[in-house]
Amino acid sequence: MARATLAHIIKDLRRKIYDYLPDTFDASVYMVGDTIRLGKQFRDLASVAATLSGGGVAKIYSPGEVVKVTAGSMVASTATGFWYYDFSSTDAMTQGIWRAEFTGSVGSTRRRGFRQFELRNSQYLWTDDELQTALDLHRFFVGGELREELKNAPDRLRFWSGFNNFDAVTFYTSQDQNSGTVTGATENLIAGEFVFTTAQAPPLYLEGHSYNIYAAAAEIMEALAADPNRAAIWSRGSVSQQGTQPLELATYYRRLAHGGRVVQLSRIYP
Repeated sequence: MARATLAHIIKDLRRKIYDYLPDTFDASVYMVGDTIRLGKQFRDLASVAATLSGGGVAKIYSPGEVVKVTAGSMVASTATGFWYYDFSSTDAMTQGIWRAEFTGSVGSTRRRGFRQFELRNSQYLWTDDELQTALDLHRFFVGGELREELKNAPDRLRFWSGFNNFDAVTFYTSQDQNSGTVTGATENLIAGEFVFTTAQAPPLYLEGHSYNIYAAAAEIMEALAADPNRAAIWSRGSVSQQGTQPLELATYYRRLAHGGRVVQLSRIYP
């Protein structure tokens, strides 16, 4: 299982390889595996919110009109006449438009309502574990022979590293192996910036693992190019990648991974 501390780096890596879902869904769209709160406010014949007698019942249909919940017991909320049912979807459920039907009695009158909602599945091509493997291939330890001396702002509250994309860092007061450590910083591990609530006496030194995210992205795009089923055109959910060949993007990322350097070879004939 991928390390939780790498979640922010994996998310950024997915964007660089176009392997991500839309940031937001409509209110009625959910991912399979979600627990979905389905609600209904029951009203009397004059359209006034009214108390149910005996409680509400929910019935859930799949896109193929298969009944998945026959008589789910609804729960009353604090709002008058509003009842809800928490539907637990699973990864094995069908994607598409689902329907919930609600029934309940207001006095002697039977009241009904319905709601539609959509289930979507993940469109990820690469798992978190696969992306972590690519990142680990391009991980390096900051502070191996010498800890990095951090730069600091004049107020001695903000410090920053020359590296970024850390999964974890440790701050020291000196280069000595018996050095004391410093804690209490708000860490921006992506940017390599650290803010303390009280002024620190510089210099501060850092140890930690940093990831070359562009090199990892290039590694993945090269693997994509080696797949004959996806080399030219591929898509994920609402995002399609066409025109830019994976190897072209991999070359671009390799250049960024090495500081944007371009090496030109010239052949000299005698």
